[in-house]
Amino acid sequence: TGTSTVSSTVTLSEIEATVRKAARAVGLDWGICEEAGKSARWLAAFGLPGPDLMLKHLLYIESRDYKTMIPDCKQSPWRSPSESVCPIIAGAAISDRSVYMLADKEYVLVDVCYPLLMVAALGQAAQIHKTPFSVRWLNVTVNCFENGIHVEGSREELFSENVASVNCRHGGYSVSQIPPSLLAYSIDETVWEEISKLAFRTYVPASEESRAGAGAGMIDND
Repeated sequence: TGTSTVSSTVTLSEIEATVRKAARAVGLDWGICEEAGKSARWLAAFGLPGPDLMLKHLLYIESRDYKTMIPDCKQSPWRSPSESVCPIIAGAAISDRSVYMLADKEYVLVDVCYPLLMVAALGQAAQIHKTPFSVRWLNVTVNCFENGIHVEGSREELFSENVASVNCRHGGYSVSQIPPSLLAYSIDETVWEEISKLAFRTYVPASEESRAGAGAGMIDND
């Protein structure tokens, strides 16, 4: 007999806030933490396991120097110096360059962790520019539209842990788009507990040191 999975239903805003704190707990800078929260929320809105994959990625980062996972954007293709590319950092960098993709620039990244976590950044670009963008790895293509997505290919490969190459470009088509949900996301209770435990680490007892450091860099935009 198999064991049943107990799920919790959490709001999208709760996912964003909790993942943001969990990312901070493993040492990411606040700007990247913001992107992590947005990515998990965006994917969850489409019923995709953004929070689940984000937990795996954060636990991977925890025992490493995440700065070695920052891609060198001056190279082609993009690659990190010694580790797999972080999809959150890469996604933010790609989004910043989305205007170049409108002019047919295609970005290629090699050795990327959990590429699905990059997709939210292209989704945000699609909303800003009101035109589709696509992300491709292995036999999977995710087309992002202003208010929807379309996934082509293997669902198993969609959730890949590490892939050799990711392509990001302007364009994409679909006969049927998945719209985002405005409600909540059903997540494995154990996974949500692990994310919450990480987030809880950011709640430390007040001390002279912590009060002294509570400047703009610690603002929580809940």
